[in-house]
Amino acid sequence: MHRARVPAGTWWICGLLLAATILNYLDRQVLSLTAEKIMAEFRLDQESFGRILAAFRYSYAALQLGGGWLVDAFGARGIYPGAVGLWSLAGGLTAAAGSLGALWGCRFLLGIGAAFNWPCALKVTERMLPPEDRPLANGIFNSGTAAGAILAPVIVTVLTVRLGWRAAFVFTGLLGGLWVTAWLGYTRGRSEQIRARAVAASEIPRVMLDVLRGRGFWMLAASAIVINSVSYFLADWIPLYLKTERGFSFGAGNALSMLVYGGMDAGNLAVGFVVRRLAAGGMSVAQARHRALAASCLCMSAAMAAGWTPWRYVALACIVLTAVGVAAFLVIYLTLVQDLDPLHVGTTSGLLGGLGNLCYGLLSPYIGRLADLHETGLTFLLIGVLPWAAYGSIVWGERGSVGDVAAR
Repeated sequence: MHRARVPAGTWWICGLLLAATILNYLDRQVLSLTAEKIMAEFRLDQESFGRILAAFRYSYAALQLGGGWLVDAFGARGIYPGAVGLWSLAGGLTAAAGSLGALWGCRFLLGIGAAFNWPCALKVTERMLPPEDRPLANGIFNSGTAAGAILAPVIVTVLTVRLGWRAAFVFTGLLGGLWVTAWLGYTRGRSEQIRARAVAASEIPRVMLDVLRGRGFWMLAASAIVINSVSYFLADWIPLYLKTERGFSFGAGNALSMLVYGGMDAGNLAVGFVVRRLAAGGMSVAQARHRALAASCLCMSAAMAAGWTPWRYVALACIVLTAVGVAAFLVIYLTLVQDLDPLHVGTTSGLLGGLGNLCYGLLSPYIGRLADLHETGLTFLLIGVLPWAAYGSIVWGERGSVGDVAAR
């Protein structure tokens, strides 16, 4: 069958989704990259720093749990720029934080805006692209997590060394205004393409209940918790880990963290091409996805070696390989989220994402406590083992779904 050609303008919109995701991670990475300076100024240990990280996750989780339906009901064109503007403002306000409470509040506000990025982006790719092109589109925009994390060490290190850590928050916050202008201008004539089906407020409880009743939702719940938590750990803790536990300087630790996020970028982009190639060679899309997920888990298993090796560059290489795996797994996970209920992608992704962020937020202080006790090896052990449970949940869930269909 001849495939319809995707208009070039659609891929340009995917480019804007990529840019938004870059900004999303750029704004949230500033805190991690300047962590030791902020901890010194506010006299924090790593467990207390974990509580600051948790503030972002709690608001992020709350808005994902309850806000995904807004994207389904009203579409992404208006909600997306509002969200980007809010998280950029919160990032900029962090520069003025003079107390621990103000710092916590800015992170909480940042989480409110940032929570809408994935429901909005997934809604756009679901509306504008056929199923076979969505893994590539999702990989493109999700690669912004790594791209933002790669750019952040360069920008933040230079600004912090020259002007202090507060200047880094101001600069990254200002970039959001440029994106809002570009989005509103480029999508002005494409509102119909990305318009969502109207959902009445009275339908919201029923829609959420229907999503939660679905077997597929719980099939993906382990991935939402485990794989997202691994991704968040890499973003939040690796720059500090390289400096405090592996002995790298401020500049070197930030620079080397770019290799980790480069691994995430490679995983994001490679997995879409791999699935397309395997499917073109005659393998079913489901089989191709399973192959990609298994390979991703193998990569993440390298984290176990990172925890016990005495050689810091070997540990770094293992963390990079882990980053490749987590990014590739997340691309397939996001595609499976879209397949569950195309009409309610925002609600589904929001509920799953909220679940993952809530669990990670609860864990963040304990991750810091283990670091204070020099027991980070236990964290890396769990990172290497638990993804296999997420993989097993997906395989088991999809086999069960096939069995349900056969029984009917």
